[in-house]
Amino acid sequence: MTLRWKSLLVAAAAMATLSAAPASAQTYTLTATLTGANETPAPGINTGAFGSATVTVDLTARTVSWVVDVFNMPSGVTAGHIHVGAAGTPGPTVVNFTVVAGVSNDFRISGSARDTEFTLRPDQGIRSADDMFQAILAGNSYVNVHSSVNGGGEVRGQLTLKQ
Repeated sequence: MTLRWKSLLVAAAAMATLSAAPASAQTYTLTATLTGANETPAPGINTGAFGSATVTVDLTARTVSWVVDVFNMPSGVTAGHIHVGAAGTPGPTVVNFTVVAGVSNDFRISGSARDTEFTLRPDQGIRSADDMFQAILAGNSYVNVHSSVNGGGEVRGQLTLKQ
């Protein structure tokens, strides 16, 4: 094989690699540890419930997907969401989870939403889906799971980019 052909093959391989890189760079994974102590106002609530959340943001598909595991929930779940807000600050609901109402003890909530399903909050700075994507990726959002005993939230955790 001549040097020219080798150079062309190397260039083609580099182009293929570079063109594939942005697609993978458009997916981000965030995690949160859910506890009652994270609920607002401080000092939170006293509960034996706890959990974890993994949220995946796909900017190419313009979706948010989630897997939320809750353990030891003492009363039935009523709702779950992603809210916009800094740690220790209550904020508006923007992404709603579908939950099986009344489930308690240990359970999983999973699903996904397209950007067209977000609940925009223009009066609170979320005027577009892009604003919501930015809030999530900047660490300015949290997962909250509500129960029949603690309607304002049983467990909460701030979303942070997985390293």
